[in-house]
Order: sequence, then C-alpha cells, then structure tokens
Amino acid sequence: MRFYRVHTDETAWITKQPRGLFTAVGKLVDAGMLSEKEEKDYWKNREYFERILPVPPYYEQGNPEGAITWYKDTKEANRIFHEMSFYRRMAGKYGKKLYLSECDEVPGKIIYEDDTQIAVTQQKDDVKITVSELVWPIREINENDIQECVELIKKSFKTVADQYGFTEENAPRFTAFATNVERLWWQLNREHRPMYGYYRDCRLVGYYSLLLKDNGECELNNLCVDPAYRHQSIGEEALLDAFVRARELDCTKMNIGIVEENTILRKWYESYGFVHTGAEKFDFFPFTCGYMEKELL
Repeated sequence: MRFYRVHTDETAWITKQPRGLFTAVGKLVDAGMLSEKEEKDYWKNREYFERILPVPPYYEQGNPEGAITWYKDTKEANRIFHEMSFYRRMAGKYGKKLYLSECDEVPGKIIYEDDTQIAVTQQKDDVKITVSELVWPIREINENDIQECVELIKKSFKTVADQYGFTEENAPRFTAFATNVERLWWQLNREHRPMYGYYRDCRLVGYYSLLLKDNGECELNNLCVDPAYRHQSIGEEALLDAFVRARELDCTKMNIGIVEENTILRKWYESYGFVHTGAEKFDFFPFTCGYMEKELL
C-alpha cells in the first residue's frame, strides 16, 4: 500500500520531522497572520476535519513519542486529502511551500492506525520516500479567463451531447451550445457567481461555478473536465473543493441539475453524498432534467 503525507520544509520541534499541513496553518493562526474572515474559515474547517478524521489519542498527551501521521492510499483517505483545499490555499498565500512525501511500505513502527491513516515512530532508514513539491491547482476565475472557460465548458459538454444525440437544433439551450462569453460575463459580474478553474501545466483543464441563494443554499454549475484530462481525479478534486468553498460561503446545502438519463453521472454524484430529489421534463430539452442535493455538514 502507498502512504503519503503533506508537509512544509520546516522542522517540527516535537517530531524533528517536516511540519505537517494542519500544524503549519495552525501556526499561521497563532501568529495572527490570517485575516478575520480567513481565521473564521480556519475554525470552521478545523471543526469539520475533527469531525470526519479520527484524532490519534497520543495528541492528548502532547505526542510524547514524536509520532508522524501518514495517510493511506484509500478512497476515503484521498477524499479527505482533497478536502484540505483551505489549508493548502492558506499555506500558499502566506508563503509556505508544501511537499508531498510518498512511500510504498510502512515507513516506521506503527503506534496507531485507523481506516484512513497510520502514525509511526522510529522511521526506517531503508524505506524509499519520494518528495515532490505540491502546488495548489485551483484558483478563482476573473474576466480575463472567461473566453478560455467558455471554450472548456463547450468542449467538455459536447461529449455529453454527442453521447446522447443532442444537437444545436434539438437542444439549443443545452450547455454545450448555449454557453458564450456574454452568459459567463453576466454570471460573474451581475449574479456574482464565484468561478474556479483547475490548472495543469498552466492550462485550464477543469471548471465549476457556484450560484449562491438567499436561503443558505447554492447551486453547483458547469462542473467539467477537459476530455483529454479525464480519469485523473481532477473532477473529484474540483467537486471536493466546491464543498469546501461553499461551506466557507455559509452554504448549508448544495443543489445540482443533471441529465437524468446519464445514470453513470448520477451514481458518481451519489458516491459523494448527493441525494436524488426528483426529475422534470421540459419541451425545449430532448432529455429529462434530474435534480440532486447534498447537505454540507
């Protein structure tokens, strides 16, 4: 099994090892470096992770053995890793370079283990650990990015259109055909939708936006990935980033509309906690609109 951890290049006082991501951002809070809004988001994220990620009991004693926590390469652990976007963004904003250490065997003596992580002491010298810089790939979209976003959205949703036989003639309002610069400009500047792009090698390869409602809910719109970059966890990382950003914007529920006939996509969203709430047929679409929602805990 693969194990990994995210850390800075700073040495932690207790473990004498590179300081982990959670602790590194906690140090920024202790130093008063975050803005009032960022500090509020910090405590909101901390409460969330303390709820979903088991806290090893040795921390209650101040980690006397100097244990280091590593994540397991499992589906659940990887989801938690992708949801650390707030911490990764804060580290980058305040000049903390992040690194990803990885190994294919247990790197030391296990003193704690659960479904998502292990904690080890007495790190083994013969275990091969690879270290690479970890750069946060998602950033907020501005007006200068709109044309590129339009091209990505149209190209991405065109594969759906081709799969189900949608054309500009029988489905002119479908995303692949109705998206244009004017529409995205209106969404950004008049509806004030936060928009985010996922970049790989300085190229926009993923996108999503959020429509905020007055009732504390939001809609996830146009989540998409460049067809050439699919099946590389980009969609997952963008979706989990959307959960984090929505919670920071005080959203308690996320809604989404899908092509009801696309059962694969429906199952994908269900695997991330979305619940199907209904469907509706419109005369101007040759498909049924499905509706899903997720409570943002």
